[in-house]
Amino acid sequence: MKTLIILSLILLSVKSFSNDSLDIKFSTACDSKNTQITLSVVGDILIHEALYEVVVRDSKHFSQIWKNAEGLFQKADFSIGNLEGPTAMGIDGNGRDHGDIGFVYDNNVYSGTNYSFNYHPRILSDLKNSGFDLVTTANNHTLDRDSIGIDKTILAAQAINFPTIGTRLSNDSNGEYFKIESINNVRVAFLGCTELLNEENDSKNQILRCYKNPEKILGIIKRLSSRADIDAIVVFTHWGIEYSHVPELIQREFARKYIEAGANVVVGSHPHVLQPWEKYVAANGREGLVIYSLGNFVAGQAGLDRKTGTVAYIGLSKKGNEKARIFGAGYTPTYRTGAVVYPIGGNGPVEVLKHTASMYGTKRRIEPSENLMQALCSP
Repeated sequence: MKTLIILSLILLSVKSFSNDSLDIKFSTACDSKNTQITLSVVGDILIHEALYEVVVRDSKHFSQIWKNAEGLFQKADFSIGNLEGPTAMGIDGNGRDHGDIGFVYDNNVYSGTNYSFNYHPRILSDLKNSGFDLVTTANNHTLDRDSIGIDKTILAAQAINFPTIGTRLSNDSNGEYFKIESINNVRVAFLGCTELLNEENDSKNQILRCYKNPEKILGIIKRLSSRADIDAIVVFTHWGIEYSHVPELIQREFARKYIEAGANVVVGSHPHVLQPWEKYVAANGREGLVIYSLGNFVAGQAGLDRKTGTVAYIGLSKKGNEKARIFGAGYTPTYRTGAVVYPIGGNGPVEVLKHTASMYGTKRRIEPSENLMQALCSP
């Protein structure tokens, strides 16, 4: 009964947030004569203490947590997530370097509790080997190992050719907060930013902020949009109120500003619960997609809404020399049981299906085994 009451309150909140249909559709045709690509995105990847300890005890590969869901993002052409926390080998919470202490959980160098996170850099190769192609590292835990933690995270990712966005090296004051990736000959710019930094000081200007000095990020989007060699722009935002299913007005305001500036897609994280999606049509008629929060993909938090996540999908179509446009969007729910994340199909837990449908409707839910392109092309 308690779960049903919570779901009813969530549904009422979402309805009050927008009159738009959650079963979104786009006017761009799914036309195989054009160049078409698919993206998958997930929300927070946050390895809390209980999960970390299971990994250390068992396989010593973080991928054991999400291996059952790998097929969800592997079927997309390009997959992205929010890696919440640094991967700074040997660095403790005071910024001291202990060197390589091995794959352990000591709650000093490697931690996942008390609002301080740091992961063994093996998580980067585990994500890459599982099918992820890029992560955003701009979030409120980015400075959990100070500036050196940002540097070590970026360098560890570079060492395995795994792109990161939203942060830059301390000695690179001209470094970009975005990456441009060629996906089946469609060039997509990925940009990351965060609202909060847990009251820590970004003294070396390594992290892109979503709201602070808004002209900075809007200028980046406008410059990317004006480039003839960039076909689409996806912005990853770490923002909003934790555990709230309703976006703040400032989230809606800035999401629309980003799309007006030239972004095609805005994907949010940080609330640790789902927030709705909506189609937004810019003044020039271009259709954009905003997903205000994808919730937790991996986290050790309790409760239905914090254990439920989604893998969201976006289809982009490029005709000739024109910019790419969205032709479809969809989602597949996920749910964590114990230390394992599972994909959820139509025969899955009713409460999970109702919860995700209250955010993203029912028509765009994609079965885990379903062909992705066919699903995104469906009317």
